[in-house]
Amino acid sequence: MIASHRTVIGILLASLLLLLLAGGSGLLFFCTSAWCPDIAPSKRTAAIDFTSCQQLRFAVEQTSPPRCIAGSAIYYASSGSSLRIVEPRADQEVSLPLIVQGDVRIGSGTTARLALMDHDGFALAEEVLALPKALSGQIVPFSQSVSFPRPLGTGGILSVSLFTQKGKLQEQAEILVRFLPTASVEIKAFFGNTERDPRAEYCDVSYPVARRVPVSDDLLAASLRELLSGPGILEQRQRFFTSLPDGLVVRSLHDDDGHVTVTFDRALAEGVAGSCRVMAIRSQIERTLKQFPFVKEVTISVEGIPDEEVLQP
Repeated sequence: MIASHRTVIGILLASLLLLLLAGGSGLLFFCTSAWCPDIAPSKRTAAIDFTSCQQLRFAVEQTSPPRCIAGSAIYYASSGSSLRIVEPRADQEVSLPLIVQGDVRIGSGTTARLALMDHDGFALAEEVLALPKALSGQIVPFSQSVSFPRPLGTGGILSVSLFTQKGKLQEQAEILVRFLPTASVEIKAFFGNTERDPRAEYCDVSYPVARRVPVSDDLLAASLRELLSGPGILEQRQRFFTSLPDGLVVRSLHDDDGHVTVTFDRALAEGVAGSCRVMAIRSQIERTLKQFPFVKEVTISVEGIPDEEVLQP
C-alpha cells in the first residue's frame, strides 16, 4: 500500500514538473514584456525600432548615435543617419593607436574626415577617413588606426565629419574620450615635401614626420604602418606628401641580422612609373626602415615579381 502511494505521488510530481516546464517554455516563447528574458523570441520580434527596443529593456550601447541590440537586430536612435561611429564610444578610455570604427552611407563624391582634439581645442590628429569603394546609397563599414602625440590633459573630443561632393558638411559625430596613459616611443615615417624641395630636384630625398606608437609594438612593422597611412591633414598643411600608391599592403617583413626584406603586394608595381617617383618611393621605404640602427640593408620585394625588376624606372 505504501509503495502504491509513493508511485502515485511520484507520478503527480512528475506531471506537475512537466506542466511547469511546458508553462515556462510557453511563457519564454510568447513573453513580450520588458521583464521577460532577452532570449525570448517573441520579445525580440516585438522590438521593431530603437524606441521599442529600449522600452523592452534590451541593451543600449553609447555609440554615436546610440544603438539598441535585440538578439541579432540592431536599432539606432537615428535611423536616417548616414554616419555611425561604433568605436570609440562616449567617455571611452582610448590609447595608442586610437581605433575608429563605424559605417557610412556612401553618396556621390562622399568624403569623411576625423579630428582628435584635447579639451583645450589643440588638434592632436586630423585625417581623411579611408572609405571603401561602393555604389551610391550603400552602407559600408570602415576602420582606421590613428596615431597622435602625447596629450597634455586626460580627455579630448573625437570628431568625425561627412562631406558632400561639393564640400558641404552633411553630418557630424562628436565623441568625448579619455586618454589612457600609454608607454610609447617616437618613431618616424618619411615623406616628400614640396616646401623643402619646391622644384622636385631631389627625388631620392625624403623628410621625417614623428609618430608615437606603443613600446609593445614591433617597431619595424609599426614604422611601415605609419608610412603606408600617409601624411595626415596637419602634415599635408606642412607640404608633406607620399609617392607610394594608394592601398599598398605589406605582405611580409623579415629581419635577418640587420638585413630587412619587406614584401609588398602588386600595387607597388602597377602604375608606378618614372625614375623620379621610383627613387622617391625607394627613399621613403628605405629611410623609414633605416632609422633604426640595427637595420643595415633593405630589400624591397613585390609578390610574384623578381627582385631585380622591382622599382625599375
